[in-house]
Amino acid sequence: MANRGFILLINAINNDEERNRNRIMRKQLRDQSDPLDMPEIQFRSIYRLSRNMVHNLIVSLGPHIPDGQRERIFIPKKLKLPFIFFPRKLPKRSGQDYFISMSQSSVSRCISTVNTAFEGLYYKIHFPSNEEERSVVKQGFMEMQNGFPGIVGAIDGTQIAISAPSINNELFPPLLFYNRKGFYSLNVQIICDSKLKIMAINARFPGSVHDAAIWTTCQIRELLRNNYIDGDYSSWLIGDSGYPLEPWLMTPVSNNDLTLPEQNYNTSHRSTRNVVERTIGVLKARFRCLLKHRVLHYSPTVAAKIIYSCAVLHNICLEQGEHYIHIADEMENDGNNNNIDALEDNNNQGQQIRNRIITTYFN
Repeated sequence: MANRGFILLINAINNDEERNRNRIMRKQLRDQSDPLDMPEIQFRSIYRLSRNMVHNLIVSLGPHIPDGQRERIFIPKKLKLPFIFFPRKLPKRSGQDYFISMSQSSVSRCISTVNTAFEGLYYKIHFPSNEEERSVVKQGFMEMQNGFPGIVGAIDGTQIAISAPSINNELFPPLLFYNRKGFYSLNVQIICDSKLKIMAINARFPGSVHDAAIWTTCQIRELLRNNYIDGDYSSWLIGDSGYPLEPWLMTPVSNNDLTLPEQNYNTSHRSTRNVVERTIGVLKARFRCLLKHRVLHYSPTVAAKIIYSCAVLHNICLEQGEHYIHIADEMENDGNNNNIDALEDNNNQGQQIRNRIITTYFN
């Protein structure tokens, strides 16, 4: 009996030593591993970006990291971390990820820090502010199949899933974020050009807010309205019937009995406006943390910053010729089209301009 107890004690000691050796080995592997040392194919499959681009981003973001936060965590690891997060959803206990030798709280601090650093690159998201810039965007849309003149952007909203705010949160009541599709989200407004570049993005509104309501508060709307007042009658966005018809925002014709020119206009409008749906699809395909079933487990404010960071990265990818990786089962069409066609009747000037477009280009 004594011998058996002695053997059990020895086995327990050996098992404990084995666990310690494994723990030390895993720690060494995490501390010494550098994702940039991976083969390019493996790196792209995880990060959805090239090693060269990630390296350049680490260099460009480094100066935006506050000095006081550089002491706790080695900067290169800190900057590489979000490139794991943005392409895919981190598990709740993300600190246990093979490539991350950090606790969950450290991971959250890192994401917050890097999101703040990305604010220095928000200039990458830019809506054309002068005639020269507008002409370039218009030409891009004109060169599209079925395109027509005057388009300075395509607009749409998309729902980005977030975790439900606390029921005790007076600033962010959960009910506001519960959308018509049955999940908690931010309703994100995106305006893009013909090349899928994001020219404006607004992630400040909860999922229950209608696309048209977001549009009424949009600075781009105020800019286009002022341009119209100043005499620019040939610049407009294109949006679906979830938006009101305005002199600077063209929507489809929704009559039951369409004329042939109106049908031609709708066909052209639909195929051209599809560019914003493709932009949203590419954004979510690359940064899969934005997909509906990969919920952002952060407060609405932090989730919005993550969305902005992803939009900046999206534009940088386009600038540097980074082709996105298409994965069919990760793409989703969450069209946020709530019909409010009745609002079209409230804007005679918009109708006049749309009729002029139909008469001039689609007869």
